[in-house]
Amino acid sequence: MPDQSDEYRKAAAQCIRLARTTTDPGTRAILLLMAQGWYDRANGPTINFDSAQNAFNDAQMTPRPIAQQQQQVQPRDDDDGIC
Repeated sequence: MPDQSDEYRKAAAQCIRLARTTTDPGTRAILLLMAQGWYDRANGPTINFDSAQNAFNDAQMTPRPIAQQQQQVQPRDDDDGIC
């Protein structure tokens, strides 16, 4: 049987990439569990999956810039310029 561990690692990495892009906590949890399964298949349960998961969690906790929009006062439609 050919060694498929590289393919399993790629599948695990893809699950982690997808988990980083989703905002749904349930989907993220499922993707991380799938990644763990792929890592386990590639390396056995002794691989340090925890370090990969910790790196993911650390990235999630990194502050991200907040985009703010400014509102401009718009003239009213019924404003005819007469006081």
